[in-house]
Amino acid sequence: MRIAILNLWNIAENSIGGTERFVDDFSKSLSKDNEVDVYMFSGKNYSKNGVNYISLNIFGNDQNVDEYMICEKFGEFDTVESYISLAKIIESKIDSSKYDLFHLNSHLFLKCFQNKNRIITMHSNYEEFIILWKQKAYDLMVEILKEEIKENNLKIVCPSLYYGKQWSKILGEDVFTIYHAINQERLKTNYKKEDLIKKYNLSQDKIKILLPSRLEPIQKRPKYILEGLSKLSEEEKNKYQVIFTGIDTQYEQYINELKNYSNKHGIDSQFVIFDHISEGYKLCDIVCVPSKSESFGYAALEGIVLGIPTILSNIPTYRELKKDNEHVKIFKSKRELTNILKLYLGKKNERNIVSKEYLDLFNLEEFGRKYIDKL
Repeated sequence: MRIAILNLWNIAENSIGGTERFVDDFSKSLSKDNEVDVYMFSGKNYSKNGVNYISLNIFGNDQNVDEYMICEKFGEFDTVESYISLAKIIESKIDSSKYDLFHLNSHLFLKCFQNKNRIITMHSNYEEFIILWKQKAYDLMVEILKEEIKENNLKIVCPSLYYGKQWSKILGEDVFTIYHAINQERLKTNYKKEDLIKKYNLSQDKIKILLPSRLEPIQKRPKYILEGLSKLSEEEKNKYQVIFTGIDTQYEQYINELKNYSNKHGIDSQFVIFDHISEGYKLCDIVCVPSKSESFGYAALEGIVLGIPTILSNIPTYRELKKDNEHVKIFKSKRELTNILKLYLGKKNERNIVSKEYLDLFNLEEFGRKYIDKL
């Protein structure tokens, strides 16, 4: 089978965002038994793991596209015309006759290739959607989803049981739950921890807390870890170093707010762009993902499967991911986060053993096949 994956963002080897990591792992799994092409709005053409990454160069000059550029060109996607306008450009650049299946990695592609077999993965829940889009755009997206399910060869996949049930209620149709898989090879590095600490000029002695998600302030809430640390004594705070990454261009302006808060409360915060996210996981002692909402939680899962002590916010998908893993702590408030941080003081934060049964839930070998089975 020949499969095309439509993706808005550039997929690079050092991509931080969960959507990019999903495409990387998903395409690798599919390529075991299929021919796979990933189409991106921007970036460079290359091949990796038997997958072709192809830039559509929608905006010219190899610009790295973001959501603001897309809205400026196509509108706020609160009218059907926005969807149709985007679909016309996409369809003019891709020969659909070559493909048996299109995977839509965004709701913006819902009017693309309507005569082909299509699967969409719903990466956003209502709370996440409204951060970037308006209520009118959400209502229209739901209306189009219902229409496409009934009339135009579309199946829907959600990466969590909780939101799979939510979407089923909203749409009145079956929504399949398929957990995202993890390519554990992508999470490994041959560097030693000590060498990475030197490479990025970090503290050898302090307990290093990694926030592997984007610095988006509303949904991802990176400031939350600083607010939790601020309640510790000066002596306790001085034992920690916070490492922020995921510094996308549109969030650079938020760095100053985090720096100012850190300076005011005497917190050692560092902002690091890793060559590969695997380096961040190797050198850290704790992973913290304080998101307000997640439809799945790629960064959270990566910390868990690596056996790193992982601190998560109390949201449905993180409770779903935790299961019986004792090295995963969930906080319900800033006070609880502060108390959890106190638990790690004076301890060696070593890697934990993760059960085979847990790892099998997110097995990369089975990932692509589970999607194909839904056709």
